[in-house]
Amino acid sequence: MPHFRHLWRVPACLLLATCFAGSQTPLSAEIYEPSLLDRLWTLPILSLFAPVVPEPISFELTAPAPPPCLVEPLNDVTDSEALEFEAAVGTAGVVNLEGLTVSTARALSRFEQLVVSAGGRMIVKSAYRPAAYQAHLQELWDKWMLELRFNNDEACAPLRVMVWDEFSRHELLESQRPVSFSDHTRGMSFDAAVFLPRGARLGKRRVGIDRIARMAGVRRPAIAADPVHFRII
Repeated sequence: MPHFRHLWRVPACLLLATCFAGSQTPLSAEIYEPSLLDRLWTLPILSLFAPVVPEPISFELTAPAPPPCLVEPLNDVTDSEALEFEAAVGTAGVVNLEGLTVSTARALSRFEQLVVSAGGRMIVKSAYRPAAYQAHLQELWDKWMLELRFNNDEACAPLRVMVWDEFSRHELLESQRPVSFSDHTRGMSFDAAVFLPRGARLGKRRVGIDRIARMAGVRRPAIAADPVHFRII
């Protein structure tokens, strides 16, 4: 029996090991116990003195806005008759012969017949123009020639392009400023491009544009400045 006298110790060791294992809490199951200072900060009165952590502020660098163009845009055309002319620019509809006086219309007809008889041709560019449309042309000329022609301000570049496009579309001359109250608004003049062959004749007489114009009853009051403008004599 000497080999079995210590066997009673085995159950006792197993029992102690089981009790010890059951009393141990796994690391993953440990519960965090707040400290006394953490509990104090949760009190309502002390929460007023809790440190405030400011939120981070982000700064975005933006380029300053460019200065605006100091040149005012063209005024809108509001007159109904002027709007019809504006819409017809570049077409035959912009030539209004009905607004011409009777004597001017007859002179224009004679002028064209004489030009054709001399072997030439004539293209009427403009005739009667309403006062509101004439004022628009004058404003357009002033805007380009006086404010934008030599304006290199980048802020004015879009306006400069727009005004030049309209200036060209109306076929205005830089040498001739449209007047406020013209022969066109009174129906006493017309603009025409006249083409005559070299050595043009009417019968046996050699003729030029101004001789034929006088024969028809019209003349060019400003040949150098406005060579296409004819006015009734």
